[in-house]
Amino acid sequence: MASRNNDYDRSAPRTGQRRDLDDDDPPRRRGGYQRQGLGEAVAKSFIRSIASSLGRILVRTITGRIR
Repeated sequence: MASRNNDYDRSAPRTGQRRDLDDDDPPRRRGGYQRQGLGEAVAKSFIRSIASSLGRILVRTITGRIR
């Protein structure tokens, strides 16, 4: 089988490709899931419990079932 003749230079940059990140560019943050910290988890839990209590009181008040 005859060898194929390549008409392009592999070391030359191709047009239409993304540029490489330069060293002076700040690192980009990747989107997606980030685990929450301890303080955020505690605050979220506290707010949910308060909202749940207020919601329960509101429903009982509207329906006439006050403790």
